[in-house]
Amino acid sequence: MRLFFELYRQSGLAFSYRRYLAALVLIPLASGAAGGVAALFLLGPVAALAVGLMAGLLAFAGVVAYPLHLVSARRSHFENNFVYTLAVMLPLFAAGVPLGRVIARLAEVEADKYIAREFALVTREVVVMGATPTEALLHSAERVPSQAYRETVNLLAKASRVTERVDEVLLARLEWMLRGKQVKAQSLVRSLALLFEIYVVAAMLLPILVAILALALSPLGALEVAGFALDPVTLIALTGLIYSPLVGAVFYIIFDSNANI
Repeated sequence: MRLFFELYRQSGLAFSYRRYLAALVLIPLASGAAGGVAALFLLGPVAALAVGLMAGLLAFAGVVAYPLHLVSARRSHFENNFVYTLAVMLPLFAAGVPLGRVIARLAEVEADKYIAREFALVTREVVVMGATPTEALLHSAERVPSQAYRETVNLLAKASRVTERVDEVLLARLEWMLRGKQVKAQSLVRSLALLFEIYVVAAMLLPILVAILALALSPLGALEVAGFALDPVTLIALTGLIYSPLVGAVFYIIFDSNANI
């Protein structure tokens, strides 16, 4: 149960943990029962048991997978975008705005919906539950699956106890985070450049080379691959209609996944 609680807490689900546990039990049971009843009339009792069990397992996997998706999305948004939120916080701290008002303001103006929602939860904890802004932020750091956010909040909490110039401490943290993003961006550019060179060779030059070799060697007879004779026209058609689109799709997926890092 501890595992499900940590999953629920870090996912940021809007409803209570008790409701999540109820959904974890009731949705698979209802899905299994519905699938079993439908299969009972169509396929018989043995198939109904198998279909009901499969439907229940799939529903359980879906109920577990959705919070996992939210955890991954929250981690990605905080790791990638919190540095810009920190850049907005610094002028407010430098102007002497209290921490509680800074958090409330960020909940209103933050463009990233995941970060804005988390600051809204922090503000609600301060207003409704009477926690101090520092305590509410520390509670937020426990439920946000981002190392960068957790370290920044802990640094903010410690700095607020020893100095009034929190903005200077956070400025150093912001510079360090921006330097890290710069190094990561440079590494990504080098990786994409290498991938693009491989793409040019594998997806564009290789089919042309195969076509040239097939035409040059055509007087010697058809090419045999695994017992099949391939004439130049067939080989060019296969590379153009199957190989090139397939390799292009694979590299598109690779480029897209790297561009979203």
